[in-house]
Amino acid sequence: MAAIRRRHAGSWSLLLTRSSLAHPFYFSKGVRLGSMKIVRFRIDAHPIYGALEDGSERIVALKGDPLFQKAEPSGQLYNLEEARLLSPVIPRSKAVSCCANQPGSTDRTEQWPQVGIKPNTAVIGPDDPIAIPAWGGGTARAFVGIAAVAKTICKNVTPEQVGSVIAGWTIGVDFASGGEDISFSQARAWDTSAAIGPWIVVDPGFNPDNLTISASVSGQEVASANSADFPLKAAEAFAKVSAMMTLLPGDLVIVGGVEAAQPLSAGERLTSAITGVGQMDNMVVSANR
Repeated sequence: MAAIRRRHAGSWSLLLTRSSLAHPFYFSKGVRLGSMKIVRFRIDAHPIYGALEDGSERIVALKGDPLFQKAEPSGQLYNLEEARLLSPVIPRSKAVSCCANQPGSTDRTEQWPQVGIKPNTAVIGPDDPIAIPAWGGGTARAFVGIAAVAKTICKNVTPEQVGSVIAGWTIGVDFASGGEDISFSQARAWDTSAAIGPWIVVDPGFNPDNLTISASVSGQEVASANSADFPLKAAEAFAKVSAMMTLLPGDLVIVGGVEAAQPLSAGERLTSAITGVGQMDNMVVSANR
């Protein structure tokens, strides 16, 4: 890997307020930054958290995990192009997918959305392989969606409260394997079946209910939709999930999305993209078992 150019961050002091959607990042000199991305990346062997100002290619490294402590700079700067991006968060317990909240769904999502629950071991990041298990039938369906990251313990929150209990928004991909005699739960709960990335968008003006979400396979777009057409709005879906189960800090909820038109097989590359968030690639491979 090429040498990383680093500079001391000097007197900068980056703070993440207790309500990161209601209040953006601030520097100690009082300069307001309206939009920020939280990244988790690797330079050498150890994962590092960082903050990326909107439109910038420079990552301000942070001390520790900003979900669980005040976001303070470590004194190091890194170039985005030289960093290996990882999943921006590892859920404390689970990732949840409202996989039926998509345009044209016939599921009764207006009452209780159908959800897939994934263990945190399912989580992968940008450029990580999707390893379809041997019992998975050799293919996997991809549901590409907009996902909210919980920053507090969430139980029975209302749609109006969602903005104060989440850290921000990211891309979440729910992979479901094929194969015969596989239950709905088993099809979604395998390792590497939840791709997250490329970062968490922290922006008080972010509107999850007017986004273009697309999925491309090996360079060919196979699905596209606008979140305005989802049966449930993003905050409604998140609130309903919190009524079903307690969400812990770092847990992820894919609140709605679009499913790729055909299953993916080993050797194909999925590109997931959402306007206002970004895009990420994941290659499909076959697991040995």
